[in-house]
Order: sequence, then structure tokens, then C-alpha cells
Amino acid sequence: MKRIRNITTLLDLTYIDPIMAEYSAFFSGIAEAEKVFFLHVIQEYNLPDKGGRELPDGETLYRAIQDRIREEVENHFNTTVPFAIETRAETEDASNAIVEFINETETDIVLIGQKYGANREARYGHKISAKAGSDTLFVPETATSAINKILCAIDCSDHSEEAFRKALDLAAKTGAEMASYFLYDTTRSYFPATTLSSAAMEQERSRKQYGKFLERFDLTPDIIPCHYKELGPSENQADGVYEAAVTENADFLVVGAAGDPGTATSLLGNMAENLYHMEKKIPLLIVRNQETKRFGWL
Repeated sequence: MKRIRNITTLLDLTYIDPIMAEYSAFFSGIAEAEKVFFLHVIQEYNLPDKGGRELPDGETLYRAIQDRIREEVENHFNTTVPFAIETRAETEDASNAIVEFINETETDIVLIGQKYGANREARYGHKISAKAGSDTLFVPETATSAINKILCAIDCSDHSEEAFRKALDLAAKTGAEMASYFLYDTTRSYFPATTLSSAAMEQERSRKQYGKFLERFDLTPDIIPCHYKELGPSENQADGVYEAAVTENADFLVVGAAGDPGTATSLLGNMAENLYHMEKKIPLLIVRNQETKRFGWL
């Protein structure tokens, strides 16, 4: 993985902003980013009703929001990486303005905060991940500025190679350990029915496939072990991945597979959708399919 040019971090003027600023400082340093944009989109329906009072004009409102963001960033973005603060307004769906900004700035990776419980609206994250021409890093509110072990979920496709290479690079830069999870395509069916014998054969085939995949990197399964858990067509692949991450005590999760995150029926799309809606305590990096990705990590 070579240097990332631009990172965009989304802020919403709530308690998660300092967490996002701190994690942005940490991650941009590891990634050797050239610039970090802090973006807040004003949603028109979030503005208070005038109720007989005069609201601040647009310029005053923008300046007040930018002053508040700048205070948070200057207090928590402790790094020498250059940054800029941007504020946009959107009358309909804020995710549209966010995606437009990401594409305009040729953002390589967008950081999205994830809250827990009643605070978590889960309103825009998946839309942004599906539509933006960038990778997406979901940062939970409990995230710490450390990467000690990485779990990389792959299906050994060519697209997986890109995600795996990024995970290897992060491991090298942070000194983290690394493990893998083999993603099965659960849309495949067996006839007349999946038996213990066919399941064992499929797992053996997957082990061989993983071994050949590692040969591209001059690695072996002894160096980077892999979890194999064959699931039925109706089972949730995301649960298996997250369970493996917890088992491995991983504090960073990378997912790379064939398919488009915007297509729920694809392997990557299904994974992105399910993982996004889980209340994770592990940062999650969704690596877009190179064929659908507009910019990429240069």
C-alpha cells in the first residue's frame, strides 16, 4: 500500500467528534496521508423552527459551526498532517452531499463514526459506503488509537489481494499481528444436499486456495493463520467474521471480497450491510472492489 492522498472524516457536532478527531490523527499518521478533511453537512430538517425568531443568516451559521469544529479538531487532532474544515448544506439526503464531497476531493478513505444504543441512528453510513468512490473505515465510539492485531476477511479473489495487501501494510507499519478469515460464498448450493463429506471437501478446497493465495505474498498459513467456517445460505456471514475477530482479540478488521458494496446480493455488499448494522467495538475497513472504485489508494 502506497501513500494515501486524502482522508475525509465525518463530524456531526456530537460527543463522538473528539473521538473521530483523535482516531483521524492516529490513522492519518499511519497511512502517511497528505491531507485530512473534516466535513459536516447541515441537514435542512435539523434546523430549528424559527418560531417567530430570526435564525442566523447562512454565513453566520456556517462560521459558528466551523468555529466549533475547529476547536474540537485543534484540541484532539494532534498530528502534523494538514487538515481543512468543510461545511455543506443539503435539503434532502445528507449522504448525497457527503458522497459528492468525497468524489470532488478524490478522497481515498472516508472515516465514519458509529455510536451505540439509542444514540445510534445508522442513517447514512451504508449509503455512503455504497455510493462513494472510496474505501470506508467505520470507527466505533470506543475505538482506541492502537492496532495490535488485524483480522482480514477475504474470499481469495483478485479484489481480496488489494485488501490483503493493505492489511499487511498496516501490520508492518504498526507492528500488529495478523490473521485471516476465509469468506465462503453462501449463495452457492449443493445438490442433492450438503453432506458432512462435501462440507469437508469444500473446506479442504478452501485451505488449498488460501495457501495458493498466500504464495502471491511469499507467505504461508503458518505465518498468517486462517479461520474457516462454512455457513449455510441463510446464515449471516458477518456474524462469523466478527466472532473470529473477537476470538483473535483483533482490534482492526479489514473486509475485501468480490462484488460491489452497493449490491446487497453480492458477497461484499451483503457483508458490508450486515457488519454496518452490528454494534461493533472493532474499527472496520471496507475495501471497495477495484472495478467500482473511482480513485483507489495510490
